[in-house]
Amino acid sequence: MKSLPVLGIPHYNRPDLTARCIESIDYPVDKLVIIRNGPLDMFPMQHVAMILTRTEVGSHYITRVGGIIKSLVLVEHPNAGVAGAWNEIIKLFPAPWWLISNNDIAFAPGDLAKMVDFVERIKTCRASGPEPESWPDMIYGNHGASWFAITAHGIVTAGLFDENIFPAYLEDCDMSRRFDLLGLHRCNVPDVHAVHGDAERNITGSSTIHSDSALRECNARTHGGNFDYYRAKWGGINEREKFTTPFNDPNWPVWAWRFDPARRAEQQWPA
Repeated sequence: MKSLPVLGIPHYNRPDLTARCIESIDYPVDKLVIIRNGPLDMFPMQHVAMILTRTEVGSHYITRVGGIIKSLVLVEHPNAGVAGAWNEIIKLFPAPWWLISNNDIAFAPGDLAKMVDFVERIKTCRASGPEPESWPDMIYGNHGASWFAITAHGIVTAGLFDENIFPAYLEDCDMSRRFDLLGLHRCNVPDVHAVHGDAERNITGSSTIHSDSALRECNARTHGGNFDYYRAKWGGINEREKFTTPFNDPNWPVWAWRFDPARRAEQQWPA
């Protein structure tokens, strides 16, 4: 059985949902990486530690850490944003591929096994040919970029996520645009049934934003700012882009971006 090399979960708020996501892991993971991306007081580590170390009744795994989860890494990177947190997972933990998930995803039984099997079969097909470039390098679960796998080949070719898209929304569209321009492929893994959101509070979509009125107000401002940046970078909104290089500059490779501290200051959320 192939284990999942790296599962990365950025955390901003709602530790109860981060705990729910961890509890839903039912497949061996070599390295579980939690990026603390929000206020420290919103992340009670003792609660997460309790979930990770308790005995699994009825399971052949004795504990989650050292058993189904071989190692746990906590990374402190407040206010990294979505792209920054994803990049931390990729940069700090080299792997043939990474699975990245929102903290408000709860995997359905068997979802992770299906994702691992799908990605490993892609790796085998790429190694054997005959057309390795036709195999996908980004594989989505059933909620788009709320949980997805991306390969090292995809990152080496298309680059890291653009951290000027901050704190959230359109970082996945930017990567998709680069994939399309570079001839890389994306697909969905079939027959997975993860839950996204908080059904108990009738929340669908991002629980981070919907659980806090102040964050909803921030998002209304920063979401628009991200669209402005995306239009400037690609000449149109997602799926209506006109430029084939960033900012229509032929000297910029498709994968290129340059961090803009002034833009980050304009887009800032509460730390």
